[in-house]
Amino acid sequence: MACEQFPVSVGSFSSEYGSPYSTSNVIRNVCGTPSKMSFYGDNWDSATFRHYGKAFYQRPSYKAFPCLLNPKWFPYTDFMECSFSIPVMATAVKIYENFFPGSVKRILATSQYLNRMDHSRRRWQVLWEQASQSESSTDHQYCLNLIEFPKTLTPVDTIRIELDASKSEYYPQIDAIKLIGEKYVKETNCNEVENSHVLLAVDSQSVFNVRMPLEIPIEGHDMCHNTASVSIIQPHGIDSLPSEIIMKILGFLNVDDLTRSSRINKLFHRLSRDPVLYTCINLRPFYRVLFDQSILNISKCCSVIQKLDLSWLGSNNQISTSTLCSFLRNVPYLSELRLSACQMLASSVLETLAIYCSNLILLDISYCNNGLQLCVSWLTNLKKLKYLDVSHTLITTSELLCLLNRLKNLEWLNLGSPSLIADQDAVINSITKSPCGALRGIQLWNWDKLNFSCISQFLHFHGKTITELDLGFCLSVGLHSDILPNVACACPNIMVLILTAHNETTDAGLIDLSRGCLMLEQLDICGSKHITYPALKTLILACTNLSILDVSYCLKVSVKDVANLQKLSSTTSIKDVATFASKSQDAVFNFDDDRLYLNDII
Repeated sequence: MACEQFPVSVGSFSSEYGSPYSTSNVIRNVCGTPSKMSFYGDNWDSATFRHYGKAFYQRPSYKAFPCLLNPKWFPYTDFMECSFSIPVMATAVKIYENFFPGSVKRILATSQYLNRMDHSRRRWQVLWEQASQSESSTDHQYCLNLIEFPKTLTPVDTIRIELDASKSEYYPQIDAIKLIGEKYVKETNCNEVENSHVLLAVDSQSVFNVRMPLEIPIEGHDMCHNTASVSIIQPHGIDSLPSEIIMKILGFLNVDDLTRSSRINKLFHRLSRDPVLYTCINLRPFYRVLFDQSILNISKCCSVIQKLDLSWLGSNNQISTSTLCSFLRNVPYLSELRLSACQMLASSVLETLAIYCSNLILLDISYCNNGLQLCVSWLTNLKKLKYLDVSHTLITTSELLCLLNRLKNLEWLNLGSPSLIADQDAVINSITKSPCGALRGIQLWNWDKLNFSCISQFLHFHGKTITELDLGFCLSVGLHSDILPNVACACPNIMVLILTAHNETTDAGLIDLSRGCLMLEQLDICGSKHITYPALKTLILACTNLSILDVSYCLKVSVKDVANLQKLSSTTSIKDVATFASKSQDAVFNFDDDRLYLNDII
């Protein structure tokens, strides 16, 4: 029996544009049927991710602490997991993309129904993957992307959408997702599916074309069972090279390749487990084949590890909190740890970090939206911490104040999209008065209760060292026209300034900015009511390093003005949704309150 359904809930996701307590541009908007505004355009009732393009990788905070690179076969920048009410033998997925389509690159699936009955089946199945990594679509039309694939052998009630937004011109949006398949009947014979640790489907572009999960060999176990073939050594083969040369070659391999090389023979089994090869490990690309035992096996080689990326791990309950704690107890030299969108993160993990990982200088626990409130006060023991990202994570005001009052070496702080921080002024006042060193960047995205006087005082104390400032959707601050003059006066070295939804910014403030902030590289003044073409022209001519300028929804900036501004500088990319939508015949935007209707512009 054919069954078509839309998501009923959203689980884990990597980022979202909106605030967690808002209904605009949040990932959970993908649930239910498509919105009434089923036209191409920026629809606040759609699911919107936080980043697009490569602007994020050009920010000072990223340059100071760049992420470990992903393999070429894993280009994905964002994901979201959607649950459905009825398990089906899936045959197709329809994706409703209403703004900048083409970023969806891979679809995976699993069954929470089967997971509850048999934990050994906790794995992701690849339903579809784009054959080649092409550019994102430049067709500015509402896109109904029907993706068909062979019928799954097991029932599916959860799908995972993975995107590559690095080539998108603007924030990609998804209006709805429909799962299509045959309704699952319990009597269905599933014996054809292997019940061991075998991937139900393999990636055509990935290294996981072997039917087994990532697994470092257990100590003392010889993976080469065919001793006859191993004993034959070519006189001029790679085995004849000095161990130092082989180690140099192995140093270019990732964790999965090292696992494979350990199965060649005893020599490679010994060399590929040398801890020197495991100083920087990125496990994000292998999230779907990593289980508790895999993590424990890898930990045996990580005694001197310094940089570790475990982002996106723990989905589908494949890795437990206790396993993560066991791993962290054996990495005393760890200096950078990324746990973004990790579902196994809990306060016990932070406690373990505080006790065993005192050398940490970077910690990313953003988007760990598993419903658990984190006790971040444990992190006060991390005296060397310079970079902290707790955006979109459940942290109370008291816990955050306790943490910020103790960390004296913080340089980069991301506090975007708070959900439990009731007294936002108290947090900023604490940062202003804290004995922390040279604060170089702070992100306060969606701090809508923050008062202008607090941020003004903050800029007075820390402005000289600030190079990156994100005040997007700080609505109370945006009601004042003095924010640009304050930044221009206090922040001479600023390179990135985000002022999204600051409606009262003026031409005079923008001219002050062009005089006082000549190092400016990225500026977002989306939503300004008063900015005009002459002031923008002055800014572009003065700030020669300006690479990105977002003037979307600026009431007094027309499509023609944007075209003229673009002619002034070939190195500045000017973003304007009106210009994007003018290329589409069905562009319609829907806004509440006093926000702009795009139809009035075009």
